[in-house]
Amino acid sequence: MAGLLFDLRSRARLAARTAAFTAAGVIFALTGVAFLTVALWVLLASYENTLVASTVIGLIYLLLGICFFLLGSRSQPAVVAPRPTPQAPPKTDDPFLRVAEAFAVGLQAGRSARRPRR
Repeated sequence: MAGLLFDLRSRARLAARTAAFTAAGVIFALTGVAFLTVALWVLLASYENTLVASTVIGLIYLLLGICFFLLGSRSQPAVVAPRPTPQAPPKTDDPFLRVAEAFAVGLQAGRSARRPRR
């Protein structure tokens, strides 16, 4: 049961991480597109220094958006807790258990001795 909960938590954590990086990628990519649109407009309007600044800022945000998309789409294997191997019940040296076992063996011997032999 603990392994199932651990697996569920690790999958939820991976899904949240993927969603966060994808959302950040969308925001940066849209910002980059907006700056590149403004830069293209400035380029077409006139060739000045604001054009260079807008283009550089737009390219930086677009590259950041692409990096976040790549980080968000990269999947990591989920960490799975090792499953315990089935083991034989442990031998106990409990004296009450030995007395109960001896009583059961004696009871069985008494029953078999009481049966009439043919």
